Amino acid sequence: MKKALKTPTMKDIARITGVTQATVSYAINDSEYISETVKKRVLDTADELGYIPNLVARNLKKRTTNTIGIVVPDVMNSYYNEMVKYNEKITRELDYFTFICNTMHDADIEDWYIISLIQQKVAGVIICYGLTNRACYKKLYKHNIPFVAIDDEVSDEEGEAPCVLLNNIKGSFLVVQHFISLGIKKIAYCSEPLYNMALRDRYEGFKVAMKEFGLPIKDEMVYIAKEDNEYEKIELGYIATKEILAKGKPEGIFASTDQMAFGVIKRLNELKIKVPQDIAVIGYDNVPFSSVISPSLTTINQPIMTMCIQGTDTLFKVIRREEEIKRKITLEPSIVIRQSAP
Repeated sequence: MKKALKTPTMKDIARITGVTQATVSYAINDSEYISETVKKRVLDTADELGYIPNLVARNLKKRTTNTIGIVVPDVMNSYYNEMVKYNEKITRELDYFTFICNTMHDADIEDWYIISLIQQKVAGVIICYGLTNRACYKKLYKHNIPFVAIDDEVSDEEGEAPCVLLNNIKGSFLVVQHFISLGIKKIAYCSEPLYNMALRDRYEGFKVAMKEFGLPIKDEMVYIAKEDNEYEKIELGYIATKEILAKGKPEGIFASTDQMAFGVIKRLNELKIKVPQDIAVIGYDNVPFSSVISPSLTTINQPIMTMCIQGTDTLFKVIRREEEIKRKITLEPSIVIRQSAP
């Protein structure tokens, strides 16, 4: 076996350039003033040797890192995938690394990741869509890890963290209102388990709108998956449609996420039930795939990029300990009308 090559160190750079090791550190970290000539000589030598700074040692001194944790329930879901993409891009442009935590709405996995992020001394955490294990918020707060919640609200008892919210109650209202405009009054609702505030608000918004328009909410027309249900979301929509149609025939089906709506349409297509002629379908999230399926999906648009920009900007304000930080930012949804409910 070949002998491993020696890792270049600051000591090597100092020996070659004829300066002290402290001067090498100043040049590499740009932490003290030194002449441009010496700085260039040090940096050129470091580059030639392939020197890479030891961030672990540096972070031990600073007691923090330039790493941001991003916590999402399911990276395979295109909605969360979009969140990860935007948050990662923004943090990278600020010279921070990202540590992606995929929790699958599992309280134990959430706890494991949160403890790991605390142990890694991350600079901050972006929590997308909320945590099932609410005690995790307290752990971050207790260990002075700045964090921000996107699409979830953190109580004072849980950690006093800022949040970026979408008006999900209004979003569901827009769905029911659009069904009504199409002459559709027999509306079914299906959702994954009500893990978090966003899903609970969507269901609440549906009930509020149905009541305001004088429409009855029949138990057989509502499908809420149980929390121990391990099916992925498209399959949940497929199962929900099967359950709903076994008890009656709605004129419209409102799915709490686009992924579930895809499963709804899949089941209806298999049964030769035409969308939207026989049953109209509306989703929620406006994920990229919603515009290319057939029929294309009418859905509620969430300004994901704006949510991520606002969330990341707020987190870094907390990290920098700025004084004026908005505790709550609420964004408004809009409906995107496509073929499934034109």
